[in-house]
Parts: sequence; structure tokens; C-alpha cells
Amino acid sequence: MSRLLKCLNVFTVVCLLSGPALTTEIVPWHSPWGTVADFTREGCSHWELKPEFSLPALDQTTVCLSLKLQDWGDSPWTAFMYRHPEKQHAELGLGGRDGHLMVLVFGEQWKTEQNDINLLDWSSLCVTWSQKTGRPVLYVNGKPKNLKTDASSTPSLRSPIAPNGTLTLGAGHSINSGNIQVLPNSKMLGKVSLFRMWWTERTEEEISSKNCIEGNLITWESQTWDTRPCAPIPDPSLQCEWSLFQVRLVFAILRHDETNTDLSTAKEMALNLFTHVLPSHFSVHTLTVYEVNRFDAHDQVKRLHEDRLTGRATPIIDRFSSWVFLRVDPAVNVAAVQALVYTKLCKPYNVGNLSLISQEESIRTKPVESVPATTADPSTHPMTSTPSTFAPASNPTPTPETLTQRVTTTSSAIVTSSVHIADLYFEVRINVTLKGSVDTEESISTWLDNRLPRDQMTVLDLELLPKTKRQHSHLYSKKTTSHKVLTDRVSREGCVFQLQVITPSLNAQEMEEQIRQLLMAPYKNGSVSIVTEGIEISRILMAKCSAESHQTRRGLFVWPETLGGSSVTHDCPKNASSKASRQCKLGISTRWMDPDMEDCPRIVETILDLDHIKVTLDNAMDMLEMIKDLLSNQSMLDYQELNMLLSKLEDIIECREVSQILGQALINVISDIVKTDSNLVPFINTILNLTEAVGDEMVVYNGSSTLLAPAIAVSAVDVVPEEFESLTFGVSSDQTGTNPKVYINSSPFNETVAFVSLPSALQHSFPHWDPHSKPPRVQFQFYGLPVLFGKNPNGWILNTFVVSASVTNASAPVKDLSEKVKVTLRHLKPNTLQRKVSCVYWDFNKNYGHGGWDGRGCQKFNSSSDSTTCLCDHLTHFGVLLDVSRTSLDPFNEQILTIITYVGCGVSSLFLGITVLTYTAFDKLRRDYPSQILINLSLALLGLNLVFLVNSWLSSWGLHALCVAVASLLHYFLLASFTWMGLEAVNMYFALVKVFNVYVPSYILKFCVLGWGIPLVICVLVLSVNRDAYGSQVNTDSFSFTQLDQSDQFCWLQDNVTFYVSVVAYTLIICLFNIGVFVVVLMQIRQMHANSPAGSHSGLMQDLKGVTSITLLLGLTWTVGFFTFGPARIFLLYLFAVLNTLQGLFIFIFHCLMKENVRRQWRIHLCFGRFRLDEYSEWSHSVSAAVVAKPKTSPSVHSIKSSSTASTSASSDSSQRESTCTRPNLVLFVNSLNLPRAQRRPSVTLTRPSNEEVTPISGLRNQFLDPENWRYNHQMTKFAYNQRNNH
Repeated sequence: MSRLLKCLNVFTVVCLLSGPALTTEIVPWHSPWGTVADFTREGCSHWELKPEFSLPALDQTTVCLSLKLQDWGDSPWTAFMYRHPEKQHAELGLGGRDGHLMVLVFGEQWKTEQNDINLLDWSSLCVTWSQKTGRPVLYVNGKPKNLKTDASSTPSLRSPIAPNGTLTLGAGHSINSGNIQVLPNSKMLGKVSLFRMWWTERTEEEISSKNCIEGNLITWESQTWDTRPCAPIPDPSLQCEWSLFQVRLVFAILRHDETNTDLSTAKEMALNLFTHVLPSHFSVHTLTVYEVNRFDAHDQVKRLHEDRLTGRATPIIDRFSSWVFLRVDPAVNVAAVQALVYTKLCKPYNVGNLSLISQEESIRTKPVESVPATTADPSTHPMTSTPSTFAPASNPTPTPETLTQRVTTTSSAIVTSSVHIADLYFEVRINVTLKGSVDTEESISTWLDNRLPRDQMTVLDLELLPKTKRQHSHLYSKKTTSHKVLTDRVSREGCVFQLQVITPSLNAQEMEEQIRQLLMAPYKNGSVSIVTEGIEISRILMAKCSAESHQTRRGLFVWPETLGGSSVTHDCPKNASSKASRQCKLGISTRWMDPDMEDCPRIVETILDLDHIKVTLDNAMDMLEMIKDLLSNQSMLDYQELNMLLSKLEDIIECREVSQILGQALINVISDIVKTDSNLVPFINTILNLTEAVGDEMVVYNGSSTLLAPAIAVSAVDVVPEEFESLTFGVSSDQTGTNPKVYINSSPFNETVAFVSLPSALQHSFPHWDPHSKPPRVQFQFYGLPVLFGKNPNGWILNTFVVSASVTNASAPVKDLSEKVKVTLRHLKPNTLQRKVSCVYWDFNKNYGHGGWDGRGCQKFNSSSDSTTCLCDHLTHFGVLLDVSRTSLDPFNEQILTIITYVGCGVSSLFLGITVLTYTAFDKLRRDYPSQILINLSLALLGLNLVFLVNSWLSSWGLHALCVAVASLLHYFLLASFTWMGLEAVNMYFALVKVFNVYVPSYILKFCVLGWGIPLVICVLVLSVNRDAYGSQVNTDSFSFTQLDQSDQFCWLQDNVTFYVSVVAYTLIICLFNIGVFVVVLMQIRQMHANSPAGSHSGLMQDLKGVTSITLLLGLTWTVGFFTFGPARIFLLYLFAVLNTLQGLFIFIFHCLMKENVRRQWRIHLCFGRFRLDEYSEWSHSVSAAVVAKPKTSPSVHSIKSSSTASTSASSDSSQRESTCTRPNLVLFVNSLNLPRAQRRPSVTLTRPSNEEVTPISGLRNQFLDPENWRYNHQMTKFAYNQRNNH
């Protein structure tokens, strides 16, 4: 029975130690101290730093290693090299060449003057570097060496060492597609050991006296390096002696008295372990112990209890972790100390019923630079100094009595060292999985109360996180859960809370680990269970909000120092009966939240109210916030408001150093001011100087800093004069310029809108500089709002964004440079017509101090349709002007064209009105289709001319809505005019080509829908797609139907795409169609001449009149506008102005004055006396024909409005006076073409009135301009129509 109980005890202990909480696999830790990487072995090329040990960005660093070189070799060799995948050079490295040591920093080589190391001997090499100095320092065996470099190749910019690179030992390397490739002929023939890296620049004293401590960035540990087939080998010749060490140990205490081991007893056991198992010259300096929940000592416990089986109950196992600092006197080789500590602590340590079992994999010993200031009382540790030896002292097993006495005294000493520490604060982020029917927030709160000891820890603020802010969010379900939702399923939540540890007995690191262990323990309470993962614990170093004054639009508020998690109230400055409140939010960065001041009335209501607030060092940022708030509701600023704002910005820059945050706020406010619709002309120079002052006074980090705002960018670059070679500045942005991106020392690419390249000759303009003073600075500025620079010279526009370059505190004005500054600017509007461009700069002294563009010192290097490159011999603000003058004429000719335009439009408006009135007033004139089409065309042209005449006057009012209305009306009437010109051509086509078998019901109604509806649809679409398409500015289009307007303001289309699609393309289509119809008419006339009897042709002048009438009516004269370029431009502009502005006059002449029936109507209704005609005097002819029966009606036959286009072909037999209706004669469009309803029928013989002579096909005048012939043709068509229906 006793034997069975013993076996049961063993089985129980083994099961407990091999449970789920203890199955985590831990890789054994073996220190490589005392081992070396031997790169002389075959196949041993290099070591690599493992990817999980990536470096951060470093502005300073120290690298130390031990090197034993076997041979200098014939080619360069590399001890170590660090590279970044995106850089072409090595960021940091150490090697040698031609017997000299060589340090690589950003690809630059720094060499020693002579050979400073001996072959086959170990040498200690350390390299230090800082961004501040930009120069590396090499220490050989603790002594600095002089390094030299080629100054001409030294970079002018200092930057930090790039993060997340690759590091190799024993050879140089490059990176290809993310893979490390060893550089040929870079392998080192020798051994490397003790490679360590720090993130600080260590001093010469630290390097020489503390060379054996472990690095804090990269350590000489096995898990840090990928050794590949080149495993480290022991080398006893490498010694590094040190006396201060830190030992980490995880252990378990087993006891058989059925009680748990408390923390105090665990500390006593650990202290006695280190006291008795280590040699006497090892003294314990500080010991810390805390509880843990994981332990992996299955084999040790199993072996122990197999040897000590008894009949007692199952032992109680408690687990702990400890940190101990040891002092070894005298100093001993680090590798020997690590081996000794590991060997001694692996053995079980027993005291009575207590057994201490160490976890072998957790034993880690490393040399440290210092130990905590408080030491244990030496009297409690009987450790006397003995000669240095590694022979272990005897380890007598102490009795319980001596253990108790010893533990009591040392325990008090250890507690005293940590009991007077102030409260600690932590922020904890954690993911939890809850199972069971739970209220999420309440369950988590209950769990925290149970897991964390209430007498030591207080949860201050518990907050459930939304899914987007949780750690390891991929583990969570996609269903959103509420904070108060009850569910029977698994609930996964993320939470964050602040934790206050009251009078902790452990240091911050130990307390953090204790909190972690407490939270990781599984939890179950009834049906609710909680499992944790993704625990992140961060110490809160600042638990209070500092006292702060806050200047706002509601007054000045002074908030006192407040503990995190608390709120304070403040009386409103303007009304003390009202209160404002503000909360101090506790967190990693404890901070003030935004104050609640809604109950406080405003003191600063307008921009001018800022005059009563003085800018100080403390309220500069508050002032900027107030200005930005005031500008948010302002679209236009007057002179006084602009002056007030800019003066306050000047005060802010003068009163304090411009930090990155303040500089960004200043640039944002300047951008907001520039974007308003204000008259900035008096303040252009002030705005430019303010922006430059921000760059001059801005604090620059890492050698350069950039501030970006909508349409503005500022970059400042600190340079070393003697190392300056060149510097480039590029900006990419969209066409609006509101989203700039800056590139320093990068080549231009397709999206680059501005690029400046500074020559090396600029270094002579830098101010005197010494390494202890502020370095010279080059500043770049970008302005993406050309409107900022006000009005441009007549006939020119600023067709690029503006970029500037300057030198802060230059020794003299930067001008007359021997090497030119190269500036490339992309055009805002492509210069497809190759117009003249001019490279200019902003002269602050022009226009009586308001500034203006000047071209002195700048010349055009090359130019394309997309960009222009300029060369300038000075620094300032650069731009490119485009010649958009609509004529290259002198002012005299321009004035003449202006007069012709307005006089012609006025005359046309008058006569178009008379034409419309004539055809509208006399019913007989508007009965046929051509007359009705003519009325609509005249109305469209009349509207176009009237809107054009009043456009400049209405746009001068400055009302945007009115300008949009005027521009849309002008656009509408222009499109309507061309549409009706096209419909004139359509009507002609139907009348001449499709004479028969064509019938269109509601003919004129459909024409009206097309003539007035299509332009309306186009204008509505333009307004719907782009509301800003219409506006007011100087016309800059390559061709415009209003291009002769010379006023500064003109309401018209502002969008190029809209203009070319809705105007140019539409007009071109109409003109091409009209030209086609015009050609058909000419061909018909030619055919008529060929078929006419001899002697019947009209004269040349009659034909010319007919052709001219059609040309003007179809709007073919507008095509001249497409050819107003080249040598004949002046003549074509005059021709365009005369023909198109007088189009209304020509319509009046050809369709009123030259039309006999119109003149007769005037004489009947408007004349008196002998000039007056009777109303029916013109209808004196009749048709001799047989009695014609009334035509039968048919559903498909309708009466026609007119048949004036119907004609007959005269018979060649004139003696018979008969006409045969076999084909139509050509009827000129100018005499009112319409769509006939004629159909082919058998020939019908008609008898011409006896009182008229028979005239064969006569000339143009007889056929097209003779009203009598027209009436005869009309009668013949009616007779033929009736005869067809009778049959």
C-alpha cells in the first residue's frame, strides 16, 4: 500500500507540471560569449542578423566588436555592413583596404592614416556616429584614430540611419528582390566576436573602461544571429573580464506540508540559493522575486521525486521569477561567469521540506554597466573576498533554524530597497474571450476586481474598444457587439484600462510582469469563463496634466495642475456665473481634453477683435487656432481684416521659435487666407515674406523639414558649405495645386509640376559657419495658387505654379551666379499652339512696392507644350508667363478691332430686330417654311449680339451668380444660332435632294424643338456636370467666338474641356455639314447651267449674289475663326470681325431689301401716296386650265403650307406653251426654300397664261429671284397635285 501511494504521488506531480499551462516550448539559451565566428573556414562566408531583430531609425549609435585578422588580402574586406533595401549605399560598415581600416557611413569611405591593428591578435574596434556631427569616430583598443575622407564626395545632407535594414558579419552584401547577396571579393579572412550595438554615442571613457558590457540594441546572443553553416566555435584566447552581472531565473518551490509558499519565503529561498551555491567572491547586490504562472521543469521535478518518494500527500508547487544583480570581485572573464552560474543554478536546492527547482532554459547571465544604487547589507551575506577562482565552494545544507534566521535579516534589507517607491501607473490593452451568458462590460469589470489585488491595484478607467482599435483584430468575429448586449455565444472584446499600483514593492519592470501573469491566468466564475490574449502593458510616466493657460475666443482660461482622470471647472471670463470644465485624461500620454466652454459667451466675435489680444510665447498656438476658427466662416476679407491677420502672424513668428507644429499651423493659416476671394494685391509681398520667415525660423530635424498645406509647401534644408555640391527640390501635385508632395534630391518624374536645381556655385553665398553654430539653410517654397500673384501684364497669364529658392542669412544678395539655377515648371494649360512664353521672377519693388513679374536675369532654356525650363542667375520666386494676347498687334489695331466688334454687333442687333419685326408683322411673309426658319435664326443671332454687348458691363458688377447667368445665356444663344444655321442647311437638303417621297408631319414644330432644345440640353448638362464651368476671367482660350473682347472681365466658359466639347466641336460639326450642303447647291447650279438652253444663263454678278447669300445664311463665315494664325492672322481677324459681327445686316439686305415680296409688303402697309400699293395688286395673273375637281382626301395626304420650292422644267418646244412635270428646277434657298409635298406622277400638260410669254429656263435671277416666275411655279405645282389626286 505504501509503495502504491508513492507511485501515486509521483504520477500526480508529473501531471501537474505537464499541464497545459506548462507546455510552452522554450528554446534553451546558450551564450556565445567565449565563442567566435571563424570566417577562415571553408564554406563560412558570413552571418546575418535575424529579421525579427530589426533596427530602428538612429540619429546616433555605437558598434563594438572584437576582431582577429589573419590576412589583409589583396582586395577590400568587410567586418560588418548594414544596408537599407531602398538605398544604393551602405548605411554603416567597417572593413579595410590596402592595410588601412575603413569606416563606411552613407556610402562614404573614412580611412585611417596607418595600419593600427596586428595580424593574428585580438583587437577591440568600436565605431561611433551621430547625426549632429555627421562624422564617424573609430576606436582601436579604446583609443580614437584619425579618419580622413574625400570632402568632394561627402553628402551635403545629414540624415538618420535608415530603419529595418539588413546586417551581415564577415562580408559585404547587397539586396536584390529582398534577398541578401554577398558582394564578391568582400569576405574577411579572420574571426569576429562580441558584436554589440547601442543606440547612443558612447564616450571614449565608456568605450575604454566598459567594453565588456552587453549592447542594448544588438546583443552577442545566439538567438540574434543566423549563423547558417558557420556555427560559432570556442576560442579561449578571447578574454573579456567584467565584474557586474544580471542573472534572470525562473524557479519552482515544492513543499510537502500542504501549504503554499508566499512571496517572502520565495525571496528568502532565492537569496540563500545565490548565497550558498556561488563562490564567495560573488556578492548579491539586489534581488527581486515575483510570482509567475508558467513553469517548465518537468524533468527536474520528476527526478527529484523519484529519489524522494514518501507516503505523504502530493507536494504543493509554487512558481516564481527572479532578477538578481551580482558583483564579482575581482573581475572575471564573462564567458566563465556565465558557465559557472548556469552550472550551479541548474542543480536542485533543498532546505528541509522546501525544494527549489530552477528552469534551466530561463537561466541567463549578462554583463551590465551598473547595478541599482541600493545594496543588501553585507553583514547578512557572509561573502568574504577570496582569490579569483572558479572552483565552487562547499555547499553545506543549512538547517531550518539557520535558514530562518538568515532569511529574516536579508528579507528586511531587500524590502527596504523598494518599499519607498511612489505609486506606479500603467495602461493595459488586452483582448478577452468570454464564454457563457454574460454582460460584457460588467463581466470584464468583475474579472479585473477578482484577478487584481484590491489593496495594491486600482482600475481607474475601463473602456471597451471598437473593432478597429483592437489588437489582433483578425481573431475577432465580424459581427459587431454592443457593450451591453447579452449573448450565450462566445464574445470577443478588446479593452483598455489604466491601472494604479499603490506603494509597489517591485520596480516598474517587475510589476509589469506581475500584472501580465495575473491577467494571463484562466478565469472561471460560474458559467462565465474568460481567456486573455494580446496583452500590452505600458507604463504611464506622467500621471498629471501640467498647469496650462488657454487663450480662446471665449477668453483666457488658466487650468491648474490636475491628476489624471479628474476634471476641473473655471469661471467664464465674460460671465463669472457660467462655468467651463476640462478633463485631464490619464493615459500613456496624460493630456488635457478639449474644454467644455459652451456656456461661456464669446469675447472675440470678429477678426478685428484680435487687436485687443497681445501675442505671447504661451498663447501663440492658441492665437492660430482662433484665427483658423474665424477664417472658417469667411469667404472674403477686407483690407483691415487682412492687415490684422498678417500682423498677428508676424508677431507669432517674432515672439517664439517656430517648431514643426507651430510652423505647420502657420502655413495652414496662410493657405486659408490665400484661398479667400479677397483682394490680396496690397499684401502679396507680405504673404511671401511671412512664408519665407516660417522656413527661416523653423526648427529642422534630420537635416531637412517640410511643411505642407493646401496649395503651399515649404522645405528647409541645412547644409555644410564646404561639402555642398548641388541640391534639388521637386514638387508633384494635381492640376489644382492643392495637394503638393515634396521631393529633395530626387530626379523629376511625370507628375512633377515644379523642379529647381541649385548649382554648386551657390556655396559662395552661404554665411560664415563653424561647427558649433547653426548651419546655413536653403529654403524652398511652392505656391499652387497663381491667383495669389494678382494681375498679370497685359496679354500674359501665369501659366505655371510658382516656386522659389533662397538662402537664409546669405552673406550677400544671391545674384549673378556663375552657374545658372535651373527651374522646370509644368504648364497649367498646354501650350499646343506654341505661343510665346517668358521666364520671369517676382520683383518685390515693382508696382510701387506691391511687386510684379520681371524677366531680368532669367532666360528660356527650352519649352514644350507641357513644360518650360528656365535658367536664372539669382534666387527668388520663379514662374512662366504665357502670351495669351488674342492678336499680336499694336494697341492701335487692337482698338480698331474692338470698335469694329462692338459697332458691328450693335448694327446687326438693329437690323436683326427689323427683320424679325417685318416677318412677324406681315402674315403673308411668314406663311412658308423658309421664312419661319429665318425668323428663328434671326432671334438667336439677336440674342447672341445683345448678350455679348452687355457681357462686360454685367461682369463688372462682381456678382458670381449674375456672371454665371450671363455666360450660360451667351453660350445658349451661340449654340442656338449655329443650330438654326444647321437647320437651314437641313431644309435645303430636303428641298433639293429629297424632293419627292418625303413627308415630315409638324415640320416647323420639330425644327423649333431641335433648334431651341438642343442648346438648352447642352447648357443644362454643363451646369450639372461642372458648376464652375461658367465664370469670369480674362479670356485665355486658343480660339473663342468672343476673342475680340478686350475687357479685363468677361463672363464665359472657364473650363477648357467644356469649351472645346460644347462649343468648338459642336460648331465644327455644324460648319462641316453646312459646307457639304453648300457644295451640293453649287453642283446643282452647275448642272442647271449645263442643261439650260443657250443664251438662258444669268450674269456672273447674279450668280455671285446667290452664292454670297447662301454663304452668309449658313454661317460659313464663322470658319474664318479657325484660321486666325500665321502670317495672315491680322487680315483674317479683320475679316472675321467684319463678316460675323455684321451677319445680321447681311440677312436684312438679302432677305428684306433684295426680296420683292418684302418690299411690296412695306409699300402696302408702310408707304403713303404714290409709293403705296393696293393690297391685291400683285395677284393679277391666273392659270388657264380645265375645271379641276376637288382632290379626294386621304388619311395620308395633308394640305401643305407652301409649294414654293416646286418647279417645273420648261419644255423645249416653246411654241406649244406647255410644261411637263418631269423633274424639279433648282430653286435658290435665299428665296424661301421649304419642304414640298410632291410625288412622281405621269406627266400632266399645263397651259401657261396667255398674257405671259414663254421663257425657257432662264438665268439665276429669272429662276430664283423673280417673284412672277416663283408664283407660276407655285401654280403649276398645285395643278399637278390636283391632277394626281383626281386620277
